[in-house]
Amino acid sequence: MKRVKQRERIRLDEIGLYLRTIQLDYKPEDNQEMADLITQHFNVLCLVEDIQHYLELEHNHTIINEDYELDSRRAKYFSQLGLRNPFL
Repeated sequence: MKRVKQRERIRLDEIGLYLRTIQLDYKPEDNQEMADLITQHFNVLCLVEDIQHYLELEHNHTIINEDYELDSRRAKYFSQLGLRNPFL
């Protein structure tokens, strides 16, 4: 009889670290490839929906927590140096 090993579903608090690690090593082209690589290398079950959900949350969090004062100071600093702002 063949034993089937069940994998634990990926948790939201882990997915960011896994995504950054996979992106550094493999440069995946799409969410499906990222999910497959995470499942393969980290021994967790990761679906495309997990990746999409995480990216939506990350995007919404970024929009809500924009620091306009920091952006203004960076723009002024790089303008004074005569350089292009690398944060844009």
